Amino acid sequence: MTEIDIVKNNSENPINSKNLKTYCREVLNYKGYKSYLVSLIFISEEELKKMKNKYFQQNLYTDVIAFNLNDKNEDLEGELYLSIKIIRHNAKLYNVSLDEEIKRVVAHGILHLIGYDDDSEVNKREMTQNENSCIKLFKDISLVC
Repeated sequence: MTEIDIVKNNSENPINSKNLKTYCREVLNYKGYKSYLVSLIFISEEELKKMKNKYFQQNLYTDVIAFNLNDKNEDLEGELYLSIKIIRHNAKLYNVSLDEEIKRVVAHGILHLIGYDDDSEVNKREMTQNENSCIKLFKDISLVC
């Protein structure tokens, strides 16, 4: 099973779904995953903030939340909840293209699904290095329409 599902909450979402699926497959293949079911669900920044508070007891805005749904010895199954408005805001804040920021956030979420953490400076550096590698390796996949 190799499936990537994308659910957009509105028509203002500028993402090319076909290319986003390709990017996700490439990141997962790069990290050694051949069998997976991953859903990317785009929701409002307020909905994502509520989820962050409910599931992580942190009352703050975020760009992505990842939920790994599989048991230990099963194929990867997970959901990424994302806010395009927060991603767009962060792209401006960090002075990067929207395409690059989407790639970073999606890679970040996938890395969480496969077991990476960012709970320490060492882990954050490792995640950032992996995100940078994915952005560079798959720079030719354009995610923004």
